[in-house]
Amino acid sequence: MPRPLGQPVEAHGKDWVALVLAFGLVTAVNTITFAVLYDAILGEDPGLSENATQILVSVFGGIIGVLGGYLGYRAGERSQRMAQQEQEAPPQ
Repeated sequence: MPRPLGQPVEAHGKDWVALVLAFGLVTAVNTITFAVLYDAILGEDPGLSENATQILVSVFGGIIGVLGGYLGYRAGERSQRMAQQEQEAPPQ
């Protein structure tokens, strides 16, 4: 059942942990991206090396994997909770 307007959202401890980890990952990815692009622009040989490309692909792929896992878990948890509420609700 959707949450009525004006009702506060429940924040669980694991949500705060996920938020802090996401912030840390974003900071790390921005730092790595800046370092790779700085090297690509101002390095001896301009352009992205094969190694730099692999680093960027693996970092962004990892972030997408972690985010997808968390969102999938939350969707499954919500679906299970809604199914449980439907079973407990009296028939009308």
